[in-house]
Amino acid sequence: MRRVWFSVALISMVVCISFAPPATADEVQSLSANINGTAFVSDDDGILLVPLRDSFTLSADTQGASAYPPPKTRIDHLAIMCRNYPPGQTFKLTASDFADSNCHVNFKQGVSNNGGLPAREYALDKSSADNTFEITQAHGKVIEGRFSFRLKDSSGNALSISEGKFKAQDRQL
Repeated sequence: MRRVWFSVALISMVVCISFAPPATADEVQSLSANINGTAFVSDDDGILLVPLRDSFTLSADTQGASAYPPPKTRIDHLAIMCRNYPPGQTFKLTASDFADSNCHVNFKQGVSNNGGLPAREYALDKSSADNTFEITQAHGKVIEGRFSFRLKDSSGNALSISEGKFKAQDRQL
């Protein structure tokens, strides 16, 4: 009886696995920007979009950071978190929206691949007129857009992020 039950369970498992749809992404993600004159590029595996009701987080790591084995070089990490996002719609945030704390932006430069502290960490300069974020297309679980920001570290050193553009997909189950 045990052997029959085990055989039926094994066959059922093989059938379920054989007919289960593969977990693949519908869209290839991308994110790029000019950071203080240097190109920042992320790849499909390094981008994460998490929309929650009327807010979202979009984060990206240096291209290749998600590879195995991990890169031996330090990586950079950009995170954009915004509230009052109308899901599935296009919209634009300007400098005044950032001054009202609707969005937060962080950039960690030179993060060790084994989880150490970054060499430098920057946060959004909320008084800058350069801060913009726009979702230009929203279709299904995919959003596309562009951005530019001015950030500062704890010592007041500025970091300019310009010509930013992205295509990201909500890949949560």
